[in-house]
Amino acid sequence: MGRTGKHRRNHLASLFVSVAFVLIPACSVKEDRGLCPCVLELEFAGSDTVSMRSVELMVTSGSGYALSDTVDVIMSGNRYSAPVPRADLHVRAWAGTGGMASEYGLLIPLGSACPQVYMHDSDVRAEGETVRESVFLRKNHCVVTLKTEGDVRLPSDVYVKGNVAGYDDKGAPLPGRFEVLLEDGSGDGVYEFVLPRQMDASLMMELEDGQGGYKAFALGHYIVSSGYDWNSPDLDDVTVVMDYALTEVRLTISGWEGVYRYEIEI
Repeated sequence: MGRTGKHRRNHLASLFVSVAFVLIPACSVKEDRGLCPCVLELEFAGSDTVSMRSVELMVTSGSGYALSDTVDVIMSGNRYSAPVPRADLHVRAWAGTGGMASEYGLLIPLGSACPQVYMHDSDVRAEGETVRESVFLRKNHCVVTLKTEGDVRLPSDVYVKGNVAGYDDKGAPLPGRFEVLLEDGSGDGVYEFVLPRQMDASLMMELEDGQGGYKAFALGHYIVSSGYDWNSPDLDDVTVVMDYALTEVRLTISGWEGVYRYEIEI
């Protein structure tokens, strides 16, 4: 009986040890916790300013890790979380891209305006159990309203041309050919179009001169000369007023107004 009782006690002890090992978490204090994931928690701060509730999210690392998701910021309570590797990460969140964005950035097709896009890009070091990041979706587009004095339609087609064709994968302006034909949809002499963030003052506006050529106006120069800041985190919108005789350009930017006489380039 003694030997049987001793055997039974040894069996119970072995069973207890086996259960204890099962209950120990996979990432124990004795293991390399660098192999355990970190929880990335994102808070979409100020997302109420975004006209589109859907946010395209991409998280990448230099080692090849990639996470992509689409977040409904309203349904998610302006929060999002996911396990990520403990590494230096790049977080990209874009809204309002009009379906033009990919993992390589956003390329505006020739002939199209820029979508009304909002962007956040940041680098995050994921370490420890949890890392938190505030996502500020910045207004990365400029809505330009072109009006004619007296609300009269311009006598020819109007083109705006530039040297920024979109954004790279980190939200920086992407060099390339940009061209859009302005449309006066309502026939009241008001033309509205959307520009991406510019790198310089090279934007041009061209009107057909009726003789097979074009008159070119230094739209980018007028905008920059007004004090407009293309490096502002949130881009202001611009109103451009031209008199029918095309002798002057008046810019209105966030309540500031100035008159500029242009020089015609043919």
